[in-house]
Amino acid sequence: DARELERLFAEARPQQRILDLISAPAEARPWKDYRPIFLTEQRIRAGERFWQEHEATILRAQETFQVNAEIIVAIIGVETFYGRHQGTFPVLDALVTLGFDYPPRANFFRSELRHYLHLAREEGLDLRGTLGSYAGAMGRGQFISSSYREYAVDFSGDGRRDLLNSWPDAIGSVANYFRR
Repeated sequence: DARELERLFAEARPQQRILDLISAPAEARPWKDYRPIFLTEQRIRAGERFWQEHEATILRAQETFQVNAEIIVAIIGVETFYGRHQGTFPVLDALVTLGFDYPPRANFFRSELRHYLHLAREEGLDLRGTLGSYAGAMGRGQFISSSYREYAVDFSGDGRRDLLNSWPDAIGSVANYFRR
């Protein structure tokens, strides 16, 4: 609905911090500088606990999608530190900021904004309340909107693809992403 979209975009808050972060992403660092962020004793212990707590689901995902359990566990650890860091930026604000105020990748982020609007309707997400990364990635596997729509699976069997709150769905979706 045009009025709803106008209201929604009027409420969106472009954020300079998002532009600052995308201009100097940690992911652009050389591996020697990037590695110490992720390969820490604390993260390794958290990964062991995560694997023990979700072993049945991880092994089911490995079998279903033919993706090594180690990859599934490692990706969730890198992306969110096993759910601890899922992002603090409203996804809508991030996508509006990058889609309209970041010319180098504006087309990509406007496309992600379109996917986010569809995703919110499809999955019942709170358009204003869903939080994610500065680049609009969300949930326990940090999926961008188009990837969420394409690769997310209902691995819990509850009829929803919930990457924000469901560990089974996040685990299955990470595995499905790598399989596909």
